[in-house]
Amino acid sequence: MIYCQDSFPLSCSIVKDFLLSMSRIAPNDALAPLPRKASNITVEEISSELIPSESSWWERYVDRSAIGGLFLSLFLHAALLLFLALIIVRPAGVGEVLFLISTSEEQGDEDVEIDTEVDLSKETGGKDDAVPESLASNLSSLKEPMHEIEEIVIDADVANLFRLEELPNIDISTDFGGRSAATRDKLLAMFGGNIKSEQAVRNGLRWLAARQSKDGSWSFDHRRKKDKHKDHQAGSLKNCRIGATSLALMSFLGAGETQKHGMYDDHVEKGLKYLVDHAVKVPEGYDLRGRNGPKNDIIPGGNYPMYAHALATIAICEAYAMTKDRRLRKVAQGAIDFIDETRNDAQGGWRYQPKQAGDLSVSGWMIMALQSGKTARLRVNRVAFLSSGQFLDATQSARGSQYSYTAGQRPRPSTTSIGLLCRMYLGWDNKNPALQNGVAYLSQTGPSPNNMYYNYYATQVMHHAGGATWPKWNLVMRDSLVKSQLTKGPEKGSWNVTDPHGNTGGRLYQTCLSVMTLEVYYRHLPLYQLRTAENK
Repeated sequence: MIYCQDSFPLSCSIVKDFLLSMSRIAPNDALAPLPRKASNITVEEISSELIPSESSWWERYVDRSAIGGLFLSLFLHAALLLFLALIIVRPAGVGEVLFLISTSEEQGDEDVEIDTEVDLSKETGGKDDAVPESLASNLSSLKEPMHEIEEIVIDADVANLFRLEELPNIDISTDFGGRSAATRDKLLAMFGGNIKSEQAVRNGLRWLAARQSKDGSWSFDHRRKKDKHKDHQAGSLKNCRIGATSLALMSFLGAGETQKHGMYDDHVEKGLKYLVDHAVKVPEGYDLRGRNGPKNDIIPGGNYPMYAHALATIAICEAYAMTKDRRLRKVAQGAIDFIDETRNDAQGGWRYQPKQAGDLSVSGWMIMALQSGKTARLRVNRVAFLSSGQFLDATQSARGSQYSYTAGQRPRPSTTSIGLLCRMYLGWDNKNPALQNGVAYLSQTGPSPNNMYYNYYATQVMHHAGGATWPKWNLVMRDSLVKSQLTKGPEKGSWNVTDPHGNTGGRLYQTCLSVMTLEVYYRHLPLYQLRTAENK
C-alpha cells in the first residue's frame, strides 16, 4: 500500500504523477528496443533488477508509445528535485550575528595619555559602517571606530554545538591557543562575547599601558605625578610591584599581546624584564616574592609576598608558552620549582610563608601557576598536583561541591569558585556529580555586583562547564562589566573599586580582574572541549 503524509507533499506528487502515467499505458504492446551498450545488457535483465521477479506489470503495461512519456516525466521530476536541493536557505550563525551593526553609543571626548597612536574617542554618529572580514584584524589595529551590535541570544547548549578542532588555524596543543588573532574573533562569537565587550578590554589595556612606570613595573598605587587630579581609589599596597606588574601582564597576555607581537609589545617586554630582573636565585629555585634593601631581604610585613610569587610565575610561564622566548625559560622553571619546594608537607597547600598550612586563596593562585607551567611544557612535580588535591579535600564540604577558605570554616561562593576551578584543572570530569552540583550552586548564586575576585574565578568555572548555565551567567556578567567601565575622564577605561579587597589593590587590581574576566572567551580554551579534541 502506498500512502502519503503531509510532511512529504513533493514525494506524494511524484508518486501520484507516476501512477497516473501508468494508467495511460496501453497493455500487451511490445517494448521498443533500447540502445545496447558494450556490456550487452538486455532490457529483460534491467527489468529483473528493478522489478521483483513475481511481478509482471512491466510486460503488461509498458508499450512503445508510452515509454518516452514515462522517462520524460521521471527526468523532469528528477531535475526538479535536483534544482530544489541546490536552493539552500542558511540561517545566520552565531558568528554572523556578531557583525550585525546598529547605532554606536556616544562616549566622552576625554582620554588617558598613552604613548601610542590609538584613538577610540571618535564615534560614527549612528551610521552603519562596513565591518572588516575579521574582527581580530579590526581589534589589532583599532584604527576604525567600534560599534554597538544587536544582542546575541545563545541557545542553552550552543557551546556544545561547536568543536574546537573544526576552527581554522587554532592550536589545540596549548591552553592558550585561542589568544591568536586568527581565532579570537571566532571564539568571541562562539561563547557570547561581542564588540562592546572587546572594546572594553582594549580600553582597559590602554588605561593599564598609560600607567606603566619607566622601569617597566606597575604599582597598585597607580597615581602618576603628571596627573592633575587625585584618584582616591588608588591602592594602598605600594610595596608589591611584582604583584601589580604580574596582574597587568596577565591582562595583556590574555588578549594575545606578547613581547614579540602586538600593539603593546614594548610594554610587555619591559614588564617581563622587570620580573626577570627581580627574580632571586635561591636553593628552592627562583624567588619572586619581592626583595629590597642592601641585604636583598624579603619586604617585611603583609601577606602578599607569596601571592606575588604565584602571579609572577603565571605571567612568566604564559609569556614563555606563547612565544618560546628562551630568555624566560630559566626563571619560569625556577619559579615553578620554588612553588613545589614551599608547599605545606602535611596538607599540600600554600599560605603567607613557605611550608605554612595553606589557605585556598593563595593555594588557588599557586595551583593555577603550576598549571601554567605544565601548559608551557616545563618540569612540574606530579606530587605537587597530588598534594593540591589533598588540600582541596581538607577544605571541601557538601561532598566536594563547596569549599572554604581554610579547613573547618564554612564555605563561601568565592572560595567555592576557586576550589571548583582547581578541581577542573586537577582532572575532575565534567560529569562528576560534585562538580555539577558546584556549578549549579554558582549559577544559582549568580555574578556578584561588588566581589570581582569571586566573579573572576566563577566566570572561568562557568565557561569551562558550558551547557545551559553559561549563557545566563555570561549575559549578566558581560553586560554589567561593559556598563560599569568608565568611559569619560582621566580614568577612562578603568573600573571603580567595588571589591572588598579594593582598599589594598585599588583601581588597578579591579581593572585587571575585570579585563581578564572579559577575556574569558579566548583567554583559556574551554577545558573539556580541549580534552576531547586532544584525545582524538
